[in-house]
Amino acid sequence: MEHPPNRAIGSYCIQSPIISQGGISLIALIGILAVITIGLSLVTPALVQIWDRRHQETERFQLRRIADGIQTYLEQNKVFPPSLASLVPDHVPFPAAQLTTNARGFPRYYAVHPAMAGLNNSTGLSAAELVDTRFLLITNLTQDAAPTITTPAEFETWWTTNESLIPNLHIHRGNVGHLFYSLAITPEGNGASFFISTAPATDSGGGLLPTHNAFHLVGTTIGFDEATTYSLPEVQFALTTNTAYWFNPFCLATKQWNPLDPPCDNVRDEFNAIAYNGNDGTHNWVNDWQESGESDGPTSGDMQVVTDAQCAAGNCFQFGGGGGPTRVSREADLSGATIATLTFSYRRSAGGNGGTIKVEVSNDGGPPWTTLQTYNMNGSDASQVPQSFDLTAYIASTTHVRFVRSGNLNRLFYADNVDIAWDP
Repeated sequence: MEHPPNRAIGSYCIQSPIISQGGISLIALIGILAVITIGLSLVTPALVQIWDRRHQETERFQLRRIADGIQTYLEQNKVFPPSLASLVPDHVPFPAAQLTTNARGFPRYYAVHPAMAGLNNSTGLSAAELVDTRFLLITNLTQDAAPTITTPAEFETWWTTNESLIPNLHIHRGNVGHLFYSLAITPEGNGASFFISTAPATDSGGGLLPTHNAFHLVGTTIGFDEATTYSLPEVQFALTTNTAYWFNPFCLATKQWNPLDPPCDNVRDEFNAIAYNGNDGTHNWVNDWQESGESDGPTSGDMQVVTDAQCAAGNCFQFGGGGGPTRVSREADLSGATIATLTFSYRRSAGGNGGTIKVEVSNDGGPPWTTLQTYNMNGSDASQVPQSFDLTAYIASTTHVRFVRSGNLNRLFYADNVDIAWDP
């Protein structure tokens, strides 16, 4: 059977919305873009909020880190840093540009309370000034904060600003009052010297030291010297707590600078009155001055209490006259003492030569008496001369000291501030 000849069959092209070869139709592309756009419109605000929150947290963290660096700088250098740039690289581990500019490129500002601009740690601060030991760090993430702070009032305005009401404003408040401690220095008598921080030492020059009561930064070096010109201190320390010291020249050597509690132990007579019963120490003498060789009391005779320019100040003992020896003695109870020292000062007037003054000690009122020093009355003194004698070998409940005049004194002998100090 013979087949008919082939005939062309008409063909038809049927198109699908999605091309079978992996292409995308315009309609599908538009749909996909629409979905993406809608998705981004939903996601972007959340991402912006996350990024913004991260910037805010980063700024707060960096301000705290800078504030820590300021405090460390203050502790180490005993002065506020002059600028933020001075914190690099030792006190803040940021590049200089990052230190002075926030993540959005706007400047950070640093301001110390104007009252602290001239802080001198050696001089210290009064209690009223201590409240001003503050600083501010100010910045804004969307604009230049541009604060003006040149007066205390302007500083207080920024200190009390509520930054939560101003979007993107950040203020870090630093109060470093806790780094300051009070140092009180009180003189109880003439002499001594002291040193604070890097300032020149304060010397008494033999007179009364000025009192001192101020606040200084933690770690401030303090030194106390018993000499009237500062050299080698008996006491030296770094200030780490509120501290009070007094200088008491009537205490034993190396213990004349003491904390206010406890005081040293001593009996003393400064002859503040024309009398034989002066008690100017932390303890009283057992008795009054007792005369021997005369008995006319403190107002007359070869031995008497006088008011004279040759005394250390005001009144003092005066010895003169001639003939047989005259003596004056006084008793102290040194029970429980382990070491003891007698101190006083003397001066010889102008005049002819002759006679002696002796200083003697006994542990029971004698005899025997031990001579500590003999003063020949053949010269004069330009001022009172300090004296010191170890009485440790004579410690007793009945320790006596006395002055003895012998021979004819054509010069006068003046003794003042008779003191026995001891350690228990």
